[in-house]
Amino acid sequence: MKVLVASKRITAQVDLTDIDKHAQVEYLQDARDEAELLEKIRDADVFIGFAASETVIAGAERLKLIQTPAVGFEGIAVDAATQRKIVVCNTVGSNAESVAELAWGLILGIARQIPGADRLMRAGKWERFAPEKHTLLWGKTLGIVGFGSIGRQVAIQGRLAFHMNLVVTDPYVTPDVIRNAGGRSVSLEVLLRMSDVVSIHVPLSPATTHLIGERELRLMKPSAFLVNTSRGAVVDEVALIQCLHEDVIRGAALEVFEVEPLPVDSPLRTMDNVILTPHQGGAPEAFTRMFEAAVENVARFLRGERPMYVQNPAVLYA
Repeated sequence: MKVLVASKRITAQVDLTDIDKHAQVEYLQDARDEAELLEKIRDADVFIGFAASETVIAGAERLKLIQTPAVGFEGIAVDAATQRKIVVCNTVGSNAESVAELAWGLILGIARQIPGADRLMRAGKWERFAPEKHTLLWGKTLGIVGFGSIGRQVAIQGRLAFHMNLVVTDPYVTPDVIRNAGGRSVSLEVLLRMSDVVSIHVPLSPATTHLIGERELRLMKPSAFLVNTSRGAVVDEVALIQCLHEDVIRGAALEVFEVEPLPVDSPLRTMDNVILTPHQGGAPEAFTRMFEAAVENVARFLRGERPMYVQNPAVLYA
């Protein structure tokens, strides 16, 4: 069997012994070169990589498994893979703690205006008491949009560290699960109206694209903050910029964007009520865990075991 890997970076710090026992491993020279990918994937049984278009999948004559080392799988044409009876897996939960940590850094940063205070200090100013610039989180309401592994980590930290009230919206999680985590299951509309901090943790899909648009932003409290560490296109960026200019909400902290890298001329770069980070939620240790999880899952598949983190389980029962 042949395992095609998009980059040597994926396996550089991972033990490939279990894969080498069952398959020949081959690497792409340039994962962005679709022509090379089309040529080498034709006779591959397994592909480990971040992206596989419909064209690539159509040209994969023997492919049985696509394993992305990431949690998000929007780069994979899952429907096309399902039609070809190709299993698609991600690495659910492998970066949960890392992204949750960054989410809380962003929440604290925007709520207490830490970057702004730092800029003022470096400019020689000393604005010690400025209540309009920052706010307390203790006892406020935290709204979690998407209660997967990352959303749950953020929720736990909010409740334990800041005694925040927790409201959650997730159509795939039962109210009992949310209740057992100390939260309350509500609709998106109710969550937006109630929350002092709205933190987004949903995967990108047609159903979640622009899940947060102008209408949703105008449901939020004028004193509320929006935090997005999921995927940029979950939020309508144009609508967000407009609402931030109009002070519809108090501020936003963004780790992800509709276009990445964020264009140099984006209005977000000049706004004082926004914190920006360059999609760095996965710390180096988290990347290692993601790559290890991906390789172990491929090894399971090659041993004839059922793989984990399957995103199109119907293929397994077809």
